[in-house]
Amino acid sequence: MRIYATADLHGRRDRIRAVRAAVARLQPDVLVLAGDLTHSGRGREALELLELPGLRVLAIPGNMDPFEVEEAIARSTARLPRGGGVEYRGVRFGSLGEEPCDVLVVHEPPRGVLDRAWNGAHIGSQAVRAYVERHRPRVVVCGHVHESPGVERLADSTVVNCTMGNDRYLGALITWQEPEPQVELLPR
Repeated sequence: MRIYATADLHGRRDRIRAVRAAVARLQPDVLVLAGDLTHSGRGREALELLELPGLRVLAIPGNMDPFEVEEAIARSTARLPRGGGVEYRGVRFGSLGEEPCDVLVVHEPPRGVLDRAWNGAHIGSQAVRAYVERHRPRVVVCGHVHESPGVERLADSTVVNCTMGNDRYLGALITWQEPEPQVELLPR
């Protein structure tokens, strides 16, 4: 299974077009949108990505998305990996506070991992870190910190900050395979 994960579109038309082009080129089975689809509600064109045909879309709101974005996700064919998670082709996608999952989808990275901001401070979530250390999902998909895209390990988990926020990357491609999923950042 191929999972295309991205975050921090911030409603920008060039990023929305880039996601559409990447979906057409990569032909993923799943598109994960890890928050900040809009920028305080501006750029609602990004919500059209929730309804891409022939593709399972999983999406969560980020800190820059108003509550209406979560409502739009709930009304769409996309799924929020909350409330027990979402299983697709034997892979369980979940969110913070849920039962253990294979792919944790959050907006903020775990504290101390791919979370260094422009001023050098670590701004990740301690709650995400605690969840990862306790439940050990195979992959953690996050964004939020535009300055820290990348792929790193935390315990037994692969963490991928798939932000588009610095305009260097389109996100990441996760190829789900045994014994270990393969993750690569996609240069813009």
